[in-house]
Amino acid sequence: MSNELNSMLNEKIDDSLIREYLQENPDFFTRNEDLLAQLQFRHSEKGAVSLIERQQQKLRQRVQQLEEEITELMINARRNEAIFNAYSNLYVQLLRCDSLSDVLSQLKNTFENELDMPVLTLKFFESPVELDEQYTFASDTHKQLLSKRFSDESIYLGRLTEQEHKLLFNDESIQSVALLLLGENGELGMLAVGSSSAGHFEPAMDKLLIKQLQALLGAVLPELIKRHDAA
Repeated sequence: MSNELNSMLNEKIDDSLIREYLQENPDFFTRNEDLLAQLQFRHSEKGAVSLIERQQQKLRQRVQQLEEEITELMINARRNEAIFNAYSNLYVQLLRCDSLSDVLSQLKNTFENELDMPVLTLKFFESPVELDEQYTFASDTHKQLLSKRFSDESIYLGRLTEQEHKLLFNDESIQSVALLLLGENGELGMLAVGSSSAGHFEPAMDKLLIKQLQALLGAVLPELIKRHDAA
């Protein structure tokens, strides 16, 4: 009879019941310390290990994981600080610019030397003054780009078609771009920045710093365009 009873009990005891019991009795192993040394688990490299060794191994793995996460956070924090400082310094330098060439020079210096994005284009739309060829689009070639990439916002982050790429850049290594319409309603022109990394500029990325750059350029460029014409 006892064997039959034991069989019935064994059938009813499963992992969930044992798990529930241990959760409800966290002092179980404190009251039964001898079990800690007796219980063994299979290890892929070490063979059988005790529960204590297993816990120590899990703890070491968790500590290593936390150290890696902290290191990654520190790297990202330093990277973000460097980006913030680069943009902050650029804002100051742009306010000191006396010409369009100064603006373009400061933009290229920051994006090339501090942000590792050497390909940059500054173009203007239908300016009331005559500008050098490097600052203008040929005919109305930009209008299709505007209608396709700026239907809702004044900033586009992502990738371009081959035709759009040729319109803005000579460098074929560009994989992702940031396009900023300039002016209160985007009527002034466009700043285009290219990256060789396909994932650098993505639609979901934070736009705070480039929005500030967009606003600053929209404020300083109209006067510099007039000076360019006078010169």
